[in-house]
Amino acid sequence: MVPELQIHPKSVPHSLVNNDPGAVNAQSNADTDSSVLKRKRSQKKDMPLSCQRCRLKKVKCNLEHPCSSCVRLGVECIVLSDMRKKRPNATYVSKLERKIKQMSTFFNKLETLPTPQEKQNYLDAHASELHLVLQEPDEDEKTEEESEKKVSIEPQPDTKIRPVYGPTSVYDNDQDHRMQPVSDKKGTHNITVLNQLNKSPDILHCLKLFFTWQYPDHNMYVFREAFLIDFFNPKPDTLYCSPVLVLSICALGARMSEIDTIYNRSKSFYNEARSLLLLSLEHPSITHVQSFLLLAFYDICNGNNSTGWMLSGNAMRMGFDLGFQLHPEVWFLKNRGALKQLDVAIRSRIYWGCYMADHFISLILGRPSLLKLSDATIPETEDLPELAWIKEYKYVPDNVTNISDPLKNIINLINISDNMLNDIFTKGDHGPDHQDLDGDDLNLVSRLSMLYAYNDQIMKWKHNLPPDLNWDQESLKRTSDNPTVSGVRYYYYILVLCLNRPFVGITRNIRNKNHLSPAVVCTNAIDEIYLAIQTFQKAHGLRRASIFIVYCSILSISVILLTTTSELLGQDKKEKLIYFLNVLVGCSKTWALAEKSHKLIRGKLQLQFSHDPDFNPDTRRPKKPKTDRKKVPKKSLNENPVVVKMEESSSDVTSNASERQHPSPFQQPDPFHPIPGIPDTNSDDLDFPPLDEANVEFFGPPVLMTSDLFNEDWEALFPDSIFSSKTHEL
Repeated sequence: MVPELQIHPKSVPHSLVNNDPGAVNAQSNADTDSSVLKRKRSQKKDMPLSCQRCRLKKVKCNLEHPCSSCVRLGVECIVLSDMRKKRPNATYVSKLERKIKQMSTFFNKLETLPTPQEKQNYLDAHASELHLVLQEPDEDEKTEEESEKKVSIEPQPDTKIRPVYGPTSVYDNDQDHRMQPVSDKKGTHNITVLNQLNKSPDILHCLKLFFTWQYPDHNMYVFREAFLIDFFNPKPDTLYCSPVLVLSICALGARMSEIDTIYNRSKSFYNEARSLLLLSLEHPSITHVQSFLLLAFYDICNGNNSTGWMLSGNAMRMGFDLGFQLHPEVWFLKNRGALKQLDVAIRSRIYWGCYMADHFISLILGRPSLLKLSDATIPETEDLPELAWIKEYKYVPDNVTNISDPLKNIINLINISDNMLNDIFTKGDHGPDHQDLDGDDLNLVSRLSMLYAYNDQIMKWKHNLPPDLNWDQESLKRTSDNPTVSGVRYYYYILVLCLNRPFVGITRNIRNKNHLSPAVVCTNAIDEIYLAIQTFQKAHGLRRASIFIVYCSILSISVILLTTTSELLGQDKKEKLIYFLNVLVGCSKTWALAEKSHKLIRGKLQLQFSHDPDFNPDTRRPKKPKTDRKKVPKKSLNENPVVVKMEESSSDVTSNASERQHPSPFQQPDPFHPIPGIPDTNSDDLDFPPLDEANVEFFGPPVLMTSDLFNEDWEALFPDSIFSSKTHEL
C-alpha cells in the first residue's frame, strides 16, 4: 500500500490552500511592493554619504545638502565625494601614466636647450607628436573604436598603399574603403624611433658607408635622397624610410666599418631587421620591399644563397602586392588619389632598381628571374633632384655622374642578356645526340652562332654608352676609383663572363669575328678587371670593395683555370691568378663569400699545381727537381691567350695508358666523390662545408641551372672542362 503524500499547509501559499480567486492579485501586489523596496534601496545606494560633521559626531544625517543638523547649528555642510564606485580600470590608469611620462620627457628635454631658437626648432619638430599625445581619445571613444574594429576579422594594413588586384582577380579594389589609414600610434612610434636613430653616430657611420660604396652597385632600389629626407625629418605618413629599412641598410654598411664595435653589430642589425619583417608580412610597404632585398643581398654576399633567394622572392611578391610595376596614370586604381609626379618618379626608380637586382641575383645563382619587362607599365627611371647637403653620403669625384644613367644602361644590357639566355641556354630543337655529317653537335653549332651574334650586340651596347660611362683601358686607370661609374662596368664583366664561360673550351674560326669568340671576350674582360681592381685598390684599399669585385675575381679565376692546364700556365696568367686570390683575401672581412671562395679555390690549386710552390708551398719535392721540370714544356711561357684549345677531358673514354698511369693534376675525378688531395677544411671560417659538399652548395656564380647543355658533372665551381675540345670552322 502506497502511503499518502502529506503536505503541510504552511509550505503552500495561503491563497492556493484556500483556492481563493483573489490570490493572483494579492501575489502581484506583493511583487510590486518588493520591487518598490528594491528601487528605494538602489536609490539610497546612489545617494551621497553623510556629511563630514555628522560622520565625525556619529549622528544621523538626513543626506540633504546642507543637512538639517548643519543648518540648525549654522555651520558649513561638507560632503566628500566617494571615488570608490568610480574607480578607473587599470588600462586607463596605465594610459595616463604613459602620457605623463611622455610629457615629462618632452618638457625636460625642452628645458635643457640653451637658446630660444633651439627650443622653437624642437617644438616645431615635435609639434605633431605633442598634438597626438594631447588629443588621444578618452576611454569611451576608445571602447567605441575597439568595438568597431571587432566587426571585421581581416587584418588591416598599416600603410596608405593598398594591395593591387588585377582584372581577373576574385577580389575587388573597391574593398579598400573598408581599410583604415595609417595608425597614428604606429606613426608616432616610428617617428620616435627614427628621431633616436638619426642622432646615433654609429647609425650615421653605417649609412655613409652604404650609400658611398654599395649604393651605386645593385642597391639603387633605395632612392637615397628620398630616404635621407624622411630619415632626418620623419613624419607619420612617411613612405620612404622606416626603422626596419634603417636597420637593413646598417647591416650591410657595418660590414665595411673598420671600427670593431660597429663591425660586430652587423649581424645584430640583420637579425633585428629580419625579425621585424617576418612579423609584419601582412602589412606590405615600399620600405619592406627594400628591406627584404637588402637582407637577401646580405645573405648572398655571405655565401648563404638559399636564404638570400627566399628573401628576394618575398621582396618581389610584396612589390607585386603593392602594384609597384604599374604606372598610376595607365592602370586605373579606384580610391587611390592622385600621386605627385615626384612620387611617380621615385616609384619608377624603386621598381627598376628592383628589376636590376632581381636579374643580377638570377644571373649569379643561375635561376629564373621574377620581374619581366613585359609586366611593367611604369616608365623608365629618370634623373631625380640632387641634394646639396648629402655630400657625406655619396662619392664625389671630379666628373659627377647621375646615378640614374648607369641604371638605365644596365637595364638595356639586361634586356639583351635575357634574349641570350632564352636562345642559348634553353633546350634546342634537336635532340642532345643529333649530329651532322661531320659528327658535330648541331645544337652546339647553332648555339655558338647565336653566341657570336649576341656578343656583337653586347659590344655595340658598350660602344654606344654615353661619354661619362664609356671606357677603355686608359680611362680605367683614371676613373676606376669611382664606384658610381664602376658599377655598370663590373655588371658588364660579370655578365659576359657568366654567359661565355661555358664555351671558352671551344674554338670556332669565323672570318673577321675572332674578337667575338668566347675565349677572346673573356680574356679581354679579365684584363680590364685586373686593371680596374688595381686602380680601386690603390685609391681605397679592398675593405671598401663591392661584391661586384668579389664576383669578378671569382669568375676570372674560374675562366683562367678552364683555359689553362698545369703545363700551360704562363707568367701573365699566373700573375693574374695570384692577384685575384689576394683580392679575395682582402675582401674576406667585408664579404664572407670571398673568404669561403678563396678557401675552395686554394684547395683546387693545391691539387692542380702540386709542383708549383706559389700555390702549394708545403708539398715541394727537392729530391726530384729534374722530373718536375720535364713536365713543363718551354712553350708554356709563350702560349696564345686568344685561341684556346683544351686538352682532352678526363671524361673521354679514349685516354691512353700513359695518361692513366700518370694523370694530369688538371684532370678532374668524379665530381660527386671527394678529392683525396684536398687539404682539411677545418679553419676559422664559420660554417664552411667540406669540399664534396661545396660542389653542390658552392659560393660563386654557376653557369646556369636552367641549361640543358650540361650533365650533372657541371656542378663543380671550377670544373676542368665543360665541353670536349672541338674546333668548328666556317
